Amino acid sequence: MAREINIHAIVVQGLSILLLCAIIELGAGKVFEGMQEYFTTIMPGLIVMVPALLGLRGNINGALASRLGTGLNAGLIKPRLAMSTEVKVNLASSLILSLIASATIGVFAFGVNLLTGASTIGVLELMAIAVLAGFLSGLILAFLTVFVAIVAYARGLDPDNVTSPTMASIGDFVTIACIYLAVLLVV
Repeated sequence: MAREINIHAIVVQGLSILLLCAIIELGAGKVFEGMQEYFTTIMPGLIVMVPALLGLRGNINGALASRLGTGLNAGLIKPRLAMSTEVKVNLASSLILSLIASATIGVFAFGVNLLTGASTIGVLELMAIAVLAGFLSGLILAFLTVFVAIVAYARGLDPDNVTSPTMASIGDFVTIACIYLAVLLVV
């Protein structure tokens, strides 16, 4: 039996989540502001990596959130915090994609360093920063995406209205923090 479309609920859910997302984005910007010192030493490579890694997190977690929402709404995923086969496959796929894309971002960031003549850091260091930040944020956010989607569905909210925007904003905050941590550990 199909669910009845409730426009009021969709608007309330959407606006509430977008307000929360705006607040989270302000926090991510504040963390990003604290990274200014690192831009002076690793500038071109890090400048290229930050937007790419943020976009990566948004894309991968947005796709994961959509797949989970569809699985929950179609009854393929039970609204329980358990590692079903469907959830495991989606988590593994997002983490593998995170590793491959993060390494690629590190290589491209090094290329920008070479092209701009600002090769202050090597390809291995940039790849290490990108992979560490990408995988760590991917791991945190993948499990958080599953949690948010299942809890939203269990509470009667449409995970498609809640999970993607929430994870995009939380993803920016977590990814910025993971980039900062990766820079501290690698450089």
